[in-house]
Amino acid sequence: MLTKMASIFDVEWVDAKLKVGHVVLFVAAVCVSLIAISIWGVFNSLEYHLHDKETEMSNLSKTLSSSISATLTQADTVILGVKQRLEAEGPDPENIKNLGEMLKVQQKHLPQIHGFFIYDENGRWLLNSNGPIPAGANNSDRDYFIYHRDHTDAASFIGPAIHSRSTNDWIITVSRRINHPDGSFAGVTIATIYLKYFLGLYDDIDIGENGAITLASSSGRIVVRKPFNESDVGTDISSGQAFALLTPGVNSGTAIIKSFIDSVERVTSFHRIDGYPLVVIAAFEKDEVLADWRSESLASLVISSVLLMVLSFLGYRLITLMSQQIQVQKELQLAQKTYIEANKALGLLALEDGLTGLSNRRQFDFFLETETSRIKRRSDNVALIMIDVDLFKKYNDHYGHVQGDECLKSVSAIIRNNVTRTGDLAARYGGEEFAIILPDTDYVGAFLIAERIRTELEKSAIPHSESPMGVVTISVGISSLSGSKTETPENLIDVADKALYIAKSSGRNRTVISN
Repeated sequence: MLTKMASIFDVEWVDAKLKVGHVVLFVAAVCVSLIAISIWGVFNSLEYHLHDKETEMSNLSKTLSSSISATLTQADTVILGVKQRLEAEGPDPENIKNLGEMLKVQQKHLPQIHGFFIYDENGRWLLNSNGPIPAGANNSDRDYFIYHRDHTDAASFIGPAIHSRSTNDWIITVSRRINHPDGSFAGVTIATIYLKYFLGLYDDIDIGENGAITLASSSGRIVVRKPFNESDVGTDISSGQAFALLTPGVNSGTAIIKSFIDSVERVTSFHRIDGYPLVVIAAFEKDEVLADWRSESLASLVISSVLLMVLSFLGYRLITLMSQQIQVQKELQLAQKTYIEANKALGLLALEDGLTGLSNRRQFDFFLETETSRIKRRSDNVALIMIDVDLFKKYNDHYGHVQGDECLKSVSAIIRNNVTRTGDLAARYGGEEFAIILPDTDYVGAFLIAERIRTELEKSAIPHSESPMGVVTISVGISSLSGSKTETPENLIDVADKALYIAKSSGRNRTVISN
């Protein structure tokens, strides 16, 4: 019996030693793996940081390109109308006077416009939307005048950044040639745009302490650059690395290159502006990206080192605690599973926004995912309307948060009154943003509903002294998806957001349909 008991003890001892050996091997394997993972994570984090910043800069340059294109198109559309009217009716004093009144009205609604001007074939001023014409004023020496005098094409011309002779402001020009009935040169009509307007577009953009945003001509001359320095205006950067990538047929790109201006290495993205000979270049200093990476890597290495020491210290105790830890872990996992299931059940119940009574973001995401999945199986349409209350922060600051809540309730009531179909969904997307999903609806149907909501709110005349409109207004962006396309819900939201951004940057209180 003693032999048998000794054998049992020996077996148990051998088993215990084997378990200790397994634990030692396990801890050693974990330590080696942790070191390897830490080293891999450091280098992978570097690649991620650079790629993430490249994506961010690419999106930024694309968004700025769209915004600048819209700004130039607004000015170009006005002077095209002036050109056509002058060529049809002639530059008689009465016509010039009527044009002046019309252009002053346009200028009030376009904050980017410095002024509208008309010059005759000799460069003499015929019209100045900013006031009286200076005595003896003549612009026949300006680049845009010389270009249109020597070129017969009807296209608009984007001039370099210059000082205005009437106000001394930095401006850029958008101009068109005016012809006599026989096709000969009759003068120039131009719109001048504040250079500071473009700098204003960049004010809220975080490009780090040493980042840069540049608007340049396609020939490589700087129009405006943030940070702004007057000496940079007109600088030729065509021999820089960024323009080396702008080969014919290439409209956008991203690379890590050195700046031609200050030789700083940056994560750089460029994007041509549709319809105009301009390029937007957005850049973030590489060292700033690496500074974040270095701090994260250092923290990761410190944590890994601490974990290694803790593992080494706890290794010899692991054999006695293993059973208890496994049991505790099982109980913890069971409790966690129960907690997650309870949270899921509560989440399914919480589908309504408490303030407005509309659906909340959770319900919106679920509904949109369902609709996009459905139309991929059928040839139906689904439209998305994104709504943002204009200057709502200023409204809150001026009237207080209680009145701000009442304002949101009023907006949501108007939305609810106009979204009446059973299959539609109106939701509070977040803050002062609302969203409407319209199944079986195309752009036209969505636009009609959006305009009804916008105009009804404007007619309700909720006072807003901090808004140029004097009342609470909304900006609206619309996107649509058909069963023949493969876009995801994120694409649909992104397109509607971009349309909403254009509506706001174009003056607010309007509806923009994505193209």
